[in-house]
Amino acid sequence: MSSITRRFNAIGGKLMARSGRVAILGTTGAKSGRRREAPVGILRRSDGTIVIVAGGEGRSWPANLRANPGCTLDIQGKRGSYVASLLEGPERDDAIRDFVAAMGRVASNTQWTDVFVLRAVADGEAAPVPS
Repeated sequence: MSSITRRFNAIGGKLMARSGRVAILGTTGAKSGRRREAPVGILRRSDGTIVIVAGGEGRSWPANLRANPGCTLDIQGKRGSYVASLLEGPERDDAIRDFVAAMGRVASNTQWTDVFVLRAVADGEAAPVPS
């Protein structure tokens, strides 16, 4: 079993994949500068943004996004380019509440750490995106 598969299963992967609420996040390593991938739960918003959250410590992708907010997201076989912004305060709390409501039992007993909103990068717009 690959490390990505193990991480995917650790965040409730099978249930989330069936619901279309999981994606593969591509980041640039904060220390290595290399492309990194991690499965993440997603919440799509009506304004086109996507929220991703990290449950607990020990995940490197939040540090990667803080160091380099340009990222990719593969959702059901389609890859898009995004720029991540860390949410704080009431925005963070609202995003967590919406995320837990959407994910149900998968997310209900999780201790949340970092919460990011991803905004799509338009074609031709310059953004730091991992290769």
